[in-house]
Amino acid sequence: MEPFRPFFIEELLSPEDYDGYAQLADAVDTLIACGEQEATQWGFHTLLQRGRVDIIQPDISRCGGFTAARKIVQLADLYNRLVIPHAWLSDLLTAASLHLNAFLHRSVFQEFNVTTGPLSREITKEPLRLRDGYIDVPQGPGLGVEVDERAIERLR
Repeated sequence: MEPFRPFFIEELLSPEDYDGYAQLADAVDTLIACGEQEATQWGFHTLLQRGRVDIIQPDISRCGGFTAARKIVQLADLYNRLVIPHAWLSDLLTAASLHLNAFLHRSVFQEFNVTTGPLSREITKEPLRLRDGYIDVPQGPGLGVEVDERAIERLR
């Protein structure tokens, strides 16, 4: 893949293969990303220290919410590594991840699910939109998006 110069490659190995990630990081120049399946601050620390990954991808819905995600971001800062929040499930998770991205010292990307499934786009009254490669951080109360309670009930 390196001749094609991707910015990064993610989740090439099993999430717990820390030694494998270290070998991979040492063998290539391409940035290696991992962590979307990780659920603990300890796990992210292990990915950074032992796995030597270049980018970690905390998922706010898995890692313990905003408080844990902020601690993970600060840990990445200590190791001078990038953070790209993982957000694949819904616009609610993407809205939360956009706020986390706004907290980052070095915001690079926001993962954005482009599928049109009901769980992705219908549980907020106003779906998030990608415009010219960017997504605005929602500015309303809370996460900045309003939950569509009728859609939640219908999809329950």
